[in-house]
Amino acid sequence: MGVHERKEREREQRRQTILESAKHVFMTYGLEHASMDRIAQEAELAKGTLYLYFKSRDELIVALMVEDLEGLLIELEKVSSKRIGAEKKLVECVTAFYRFSCDNEFFYRVMTTLKSQAVFACADEGFPMHQFKAQNMRMMEIMEGIVQEGVDAGTFHVTQPVSYVVFQMMVALKGALIVFQNGMYPPDWKTGDAETLLRDIATLFARGLTAPVESARRSKKS
Repeated sequence: MGVHERKEREREQRRQTILESAKHVFMTYGLEHASMDRIAQEAELAKGTLYLYFKSRDELIVALMVEDLEGLLIELEKVSSKRIGAEKKLVECVTAFYRFSCDNEFFYRVMTTLKSQAVFACADEGFPMHQFKAQNMRMMEIMEGIVQEGVDAGTFHVTQPVSYVVFQMMVALKGALIVFQNGMYPPDWKTGDAETLLRDIATLFARGLTAPVESARRSKKS
């Protein structure tokens, strides 16, 4: 191994050490109260060295999300490639998303934190943010592909752009997850587990897309 290759490997190892240390600090102190000082201390690095790798705490959050999103995309693509109807695919994608979130605690924490959007808005437009945006675009493309598949098969009927239909569903699902996780509902409301709630919302949404089709079929028969 040459000198250049060895240095690159050492740099990547140090980067991974920083990310692991940052995740530990974020999970211990929360997104808002974690600091670059604490992360440097956890990684056993000088603060100046830490800044050579990441410009800010927000950039670290984005970099960690990039690692997690790669795994989520793999799961969504598995569902998308199945030979099942578009309605079932939508519900299975939501289930895959929730189960992935449960298996990746940091990802789940960011997704259900009310102020996490401010983190992404503040992060510099560096490599992690560019990759994060590309991954989110790919996730939307997968979901849009499923809805379009339903439209092409005559299963779904949409009167708005497919991209906007998917956006509506994603907002509804994330909103429900935030409400559930933060207990933002009256105590006397009957609630089940979060996975069932999200599946029910996805099923309701998918059935809403099929309703105009079923209505048209009944009208033709009558």
